[in-house]
Amino acid sequence: MNSLPHMTTIEARAAFRAASVAILPIGATEQHGPHLELRTDTALASALAADLAENLSSKAVLLPEISYGLSEHHLPFAGTLTLRPATLRALLLDIFESLRHHGVQKVLIVNGHGGNIDAIRLASREALRDLDMEVAHLMWAQLAREQIATEAGPSWRRNHACEIETSLAMVLDNSLIRYDRIDQAHLIGTKDAFTEPTNASVDLPIWFDAWTETGALGDPRRASPERGERLAQIVRSKALEFARHFIEGQPRSRPLLSNTPDAAPNTAVDDKESI
Repeated sequence: MNSLPHMTTIEARAAFRAASVAILPIGATEQHGPHLELRTDTALASALAADLAENLSSKAVLLPEISYGLSEHHLPFAGTLTLRPATLRALLLDIFESLRHHGVQKVLIVNGHGGNIDAIRLASREALRDLDMEVAHLMWAQLAREQIATEAGPSWRRNHACEIETSLAMVLDNSLIRYDRIDQAHLIGTKDAFTEPTNASVDLPIWFDAWTETGALGDPRRASPERGERLAQIVRSKALEFARHFIEGQPRSRPLLSNTPDAAPNTAVDDKESI
């Protein structure tokens, strides 16, 4: 596996020249109830990214993880550290620009925290527009959406320190879990048909302690390694399938737009190789 932090500059040059994609894991440092460590999102993303890089071999370079994300909604719970959206977006763009300097044209972000999605999407769009780079983004909860619906319990609030995430942790990094503290989540309030997290039709920012007393959702007591293995298998399979598709696809080079409003469209395209 080509892990960038463990290379010398000479080895990095050769790895970038041979690779077709750089893989960037990103998570968060935030509360995950009484039974999961604050590094959970980062650890899950890193484990999945490492597995992906291992399978892609020389076609991929695994980048250092980003362990901070957009977690302001978890601030009522101790230990949570958060970036501002503009900070995360700028950090990602700086990393993209550095990679472009080394000849990388495709980046695959493996994300472990749903709160990061909006900033990643914006930064990815800017990378295509301003750096002529393709940045794809995947997250385990989206790849396994259908299986999650099957595996989850009856709670209308899940996908954070619940039976799903705890099961996945049992398989990807068992050291994250305090087994003696796994307990039923204590949800607060009544179901809101418009803004509940799993099937929201309206976006309404919230503080997480408006949903739960413990910081966990769902029912972590239902977690099991068997459930985690079923989820992990689906995520790994779909992630690898997409990564190969992403690598093999032709670069979507952008047209060079003129700054003159009335100028004829310029249809020239960049024919750089994807590396």
